[in-house]
Amino acid sequence: MVRLNTLYQHKVKGWQSKQVIYQIAPSIGETIVIEKAHYKIVNIMHYAEDGTVEVIANAE
Repeated sequence: MVRLNTLYQHKVKGWQSKQVIYQIAPSIGETIVIEKAHYKIVNIMHYAEDGTVEVIANAE
């Protein structure tokens, strides 16, 4: 299990932050689902030793 600290750009609300749990860490270009909306990962900021991954994602 991987915790994603996700900074994503919501179409209406603007930039939002949310922690999401995934089975494996996604890579740049992959799509993740946050609150029933699809976001494409555009940058991976940091891989932490505890398994946390910080990513930036934009709405598709």
